[in-house]
Amino acid sequence: MLKRIVCNSFMSILACCFITTVNAQGISYRLDKSKVRALLAPGGSQSGIVKAYSQTNETLRFKVYFEDWIYEKIQDGSKEFMPANTSAFTCASWIQFSPAEFTLSPYGVQAINYVITVPANAKGSHVGVMFFETSTADSRGFEIGQSQETIKSGVGLDIRLGSLFYVDVKGAINRSAELQKLSITKDSKNKYFIISADLKNTGDADITTASTYHITDRKGMIYARGEFNPVYTLPGDTAEISSTWKDSIPAGVYNVVLTINLGKAVEEASLGRGPIMLKETEIEINQNGEVTKIGALK
Repeated sequence: MLKRIVCNSFMSILACCFITTVNAQGISYRLDKSKVRALLAPGGSQSGIVKAYSQTNETLRFKVYFEDWIYEKIQDGSKEFMPANTSAFTCASWIQFSPAEFTLSPYGVQAINYVITVPANAKGSHVGVMFFETSTADSRGFEIGQSQETIKSGVGLDIRLGSLFYVDVKGAINRSAELQKLSITKDSKNKYFIISADLKNTGDADITTASTYHITDRKGMIYARGEFNPVYTLPGDTAEISSTWKDSIPAGVYNVVLTINLGKAVEEASLGRGPIMLKETEIEINQNGEVTKIGALK
């Protein structure tokens, strides 16, 4: 995802945190971490390093700062950024880092040291982003530390990359969800089945899903199986999972089982296993291959 912001004559390109390398107008650099995920007990702390690597023969001047973020409504992982300590899920005040400004020599490397300290009364998941920002204006002679008014009077390209921070409070977290509005229909034109449901994050933790379904008859023979799209939510968010099955299914009564892994992101970070949600219902399909009945999810 790429955002472009215009402020007077000063142009800013802000790169989404899933990108760890940027190359624009002679400026090229990368970060060694796109994500930092920590599992800490209330009152606990953890230190670490994020490194910036120059990939250009230019001298780059950087400022480092924290912002908050939330997922955008499409729930595909896209993010909306905002000032630090404005989101209900912020961890900005939990993280100290240095240096906040530095100069990166051609093809050089700079380490930013950080310490995460979780408050004693904290619960749930908290998130933020550490941005590394540089500018073509800086590389042409502007100095870090000048006022924004002075910098904006020039014309430059402002580029930032970030490392996403996720902090789970160990022993004080509830990663849970509900499935709502299950729908199984047959597309009359293309003849395939469309399976969808709304997943609502009902806990106090971020959730990234990995979900599957299978459809079996009463003897256990599988007639359809597939994967749902992954979705990304913070507490209170609702996202749609959906999938299709393109083969026909004979008339009859079938069991539909949905398996939703709510802890995919936790497992990817090797911080344990997340909860698995299993839901089951019964459907009936008529001679025309249409779904005529969907039972309640159990």
